[in-house]
Amino acid sequence: MKIIVFIQQIVSTQVKLQGVDYFDASRVSDDDLVINPTGKNAIEGALKLKDSQGAEVTAVCVRGIKPNKALKEAIAMGCSNAIEITDEAFYTDDPYLLAKIYAKALEKIGEYDLILLGVDEQSTSSYAAPAMLAEMLNVPSVLTAEEMEMIDSGFRVGHVLEGGKKIVEVPQKALISCSDSQYFIPRYTTMRGILAAKKAVIPIWSAADLGLETSKVNVDAASLKQISLSNIVIEKETFLINEGEPEEMVDKLLAKLKEDEVKLGA
Repeated sequence: MKIIVFIQQIVSTQVKLQGVDYFDASRVSDDDLVINPTGKNAIEGALKLKDSQGAEVTAVCVRGIKPNKALKEAIAMGCSNAIEITDEAFYTDDPYLLAKIYAKALEKIGEYDLILLGVDEQSTSSYAAPAMLAEMLNVPSVLTAEEMEMIDSGFRVGHVLEGGKKIVEVPQKALISCSDSQYFIPRYTTMRGILAAKKAVIPIWSAADLGLETSKVNVDAASLKQISLSNIVIEKETFLINEGEPEEMVDKLLAKLKEDEVKLGA
């Protein structure tokens, strides 16, 4: 079984940056760059199949300041291979163009069975790319999966519905987007994996390598374009209670919460 996992690299949410700083490579260090969380969930889903079925897992990274670092981490987790896809012409803020790049990458890879992705493109806050890719490839898809099990005919997948979960079955050649669920909690890297990652030679494919005309995937081809980027400023009011007995201070706090119409849990 050959599994392809698409990941992206983002700036860690633990880094105290704002707005445009996230897109300025000079403002972040290598340690600030991580695999998008649901991309790591997808890697874990693939590695579970590698453990049980001997699957070959290839991680592919298109988005990121330093994709090579993300791919080295994927190998350290246990992925068999990795491919970096980089081209200055790419405009990947449009999920449709991103899906086109994914589709061309799969065409160049050749044979594969299962495609796994994270549910969202976190750097663009988009959930559309997995569904678009499945339509381009004309393969069945299960979006927002929270568990999966291999069966004789393919996979049995549980995916999230509003207020519940639905179980479906898909053939082995399918696309599944993985959520941040208990089943997909990513494993830690191992020393053996870290050593393998250090030795790994990761190929880099450009638009030309994929047979893509840059005019088809650049900003001029996008139907969804970023117009502006600004910081969110949250005004906070401080209410300090530093006098009185503990019971009195609790009463004052509750009174203030009621005044501000703050609803407390039952």
